[in-house]
Amino acid sequence: MVIARPPSQSAMLTAAARAMHREEPPPLALDDELAFRLAGDSGAEMLEAASARLTREGVLSFSRWVCARARATEDLVERSLAEGVEQYVILGAGLDSFAYRRRDLADRLRVIEVDHPASQTWKRARLHELEIESPTNLVFAAVDFESETLESGLHAAGFDFASPAVFGWLGVTMYLTLEAIRATLAFVASCASGSRIAFTYNRPTSSVDAASAGVTDTLAAVIAETGEPFITVFMPEEIDELMRGLGFVDIEHFGPDDAVRAYFGHRPDARITAAQRLLLARVP
Repeated sequence: MVIARPPSQSAMLTAAARAMHREEPPPLALDDELAFRLAGDSGAEMLEAASARLTREGVLSFSRWVCARARATEDLVERSLAEGVEQYVILGAGLDSFAYRRRDLADRLRVIEVDHPASQTWKRARLHELEIESPTNLVFAAVDFESETLESGLHAAGFDFASPAVFGWLGVTMYLTLEAIRATLAFVASCASGSRIAFTYNRPTSSVDAASAGVTDTLAAVIAETGEPFITVFMPEEIDELMRGLGFVDIEHFGPDDAVRAYFGHRPDARITAAQRLLLARVP
């Protein structure tokens, strides 16, 4: 029997940050009304811990980035769906709410949430407690990487290996070893032609501006205190080399400046300071 345990504290903080974005003037980069209910008190506590060490603008900056990276990934899903891609795999899904917010896509897109069995048990119990029904197109792929592979977990969930898919992998790589990152990317690279991935990577804070370094280092410290330290960072040319070596093409980097232009062009006061970037790429 799987004993439920809450998702990571970083997942709680991220969900609370998505909810915080709803306090800003519309139009929003992402309107996630479910996020705060999912995170509950734990999310509020993590956001309070971050707010105690950052200015309000610093916390809002983090909130904007979290929503912008999710929106950019979801925009990729919609573009791919228009091209005939019908599978969306969310790696390290945590408290992601895409399938619940986009029920309008239920008859066209299969969504597979991949996470640790205990975390998924907790999330499903939380959704039941909130009386939120699971969308008909959502499948949970419970994968314990200590005893099984991503491939076997997706196979059990009914993933169609012969058809292309979009993979979203947000806010995870900095907690993993290079070997674990490479293994996951290699698996995606082996999927059907036309598959795409959107994932985040963190740059060394020594390579970014002072404001971005300050926000990132502070958040890293808050999360490390919960037992989740940052392990791996990349310079853009390093992650490019890794991706090209695995065979990916159409590699694009999406950073805070891109996010401001794409989703906050109507807000001259909106700023995003972050050492994290989103990378998008395609399997040829």
